[in-house]
Amino acid sequence: MTAGSRTLRRAAAGLAFSLGTLVAGSGCGLQLEDIPMPSLVDGETYAVTIEFTDALNLPVDAPVKLEGATVGQVTAVEPGDYVAEVHLALSTTVELPATSRAEIRLTSPMGTAFVQLFPGGKGELLAEGGMLPVAATGTAPDVTDLLSSLSTVVTGGTFGDISTIIKQLNVALTGNSGDVRRLFARLDTAVTDLNSQFPRIDRLTAALDTLTTRLVDDLPEITDSLTDLTDLVTSLDRQRSDLVLAMESLTQFDAVATPLTRTVRDDLLEQLKDMRPVVRTLLDERANVDGVMQGLIDFAGGSDEAAPGDYANFDLTFLLDPEALLNFEGPDDDVQDLPELGVGLE
Repeated sequence: MTAGSRTLRRAAAGLAFSLGTLVAGSGCGLQLEDIPMPSLVDGETYAVTIEFTDALNLPVDAPVKLEGATVGQVTAVEPGDYVAEVHLALSTTVELPATSRAEIRLTSPMGTAFVQLFPGGKGELLAEGGMLPVAATGTAPDVTDLLSSLSTVVTGGTFGDISTIIKQLNVALTGNSGDVRRLFARLDTAVTDLNSQFPRIDRLTAALDTLTTRLVDDLPEITDSLTDLTDLVTSLDRQRSDLVLAMESLTQFDAVATPLTRTVRDDLLEQLKDMRPVVRTLLDERANVDGVMQGLIDFAGGSDEAAPGDYANFDLTFLLDPEALLNFEGPDDDVQDLPELGVGLE
């Protein structure tokens, strides 16, 4: 028997054993999906973790490729701190520098996802438990990016804008989750306080509306007032030099008048004190003086009746004796008593 025939017999026996195992297992409820998937990597492997901002529904057991060859597979996908942590099992034959990069790509626009590795330069190698940070990873364009680009052409970029906003939000929130939460708490407090002040704000708005309405109604008067003020300011500006000169003159007058007033102050006070008895006497004899004045008025009326015409000639001498005023007892309406007051007619 030749060697080829022996190999063929061994393959046939193995196939028969496998089929027998499947048939025997089917009686115990074993199904096709229960059969474990074969490993994509032969030999020993080591674990590496890669962080992605978006895992794109990367399935477990997805292949890991390097320069077109499958060098490992995805063992788990777990959520991290705003990142997706993808755990890989890489073949020990792969030496991956710590400066390497990784991307999640699709086999086709609607195909399955896989991890594409891009080796970095020379340096320290990734060992068991190593990690590539999110800064060294990325995501290849997928169907969503294709639709976003298409929407930019067809609809002006609505989907593209949304995609940009989402990406920028992811960038802004990365590593700032605590600050963002505190900011949202403060915004909630500010909005609550503002909402409680809405009644006052409404009243203030209504008052401003009323004030604006009144100002509009009074706009002609306000315009005229501003025009008059403009003329006044213009006139004052033209007379500014005269006003400055007048103020300087007042300053000089004050410099002279103030010392003079201080000098004659005592003399003026003494003269006023001396005039007080005279003024008091005149005030006390005011009734008698009124009688004399009334007598003069009556005399003038009588002279008009005694000498009708355009005019009458007469001489009047009025003698006022201060001692007679002091000795006068009281008023008397009789004109005959006038001589006693020192009044004489000629």
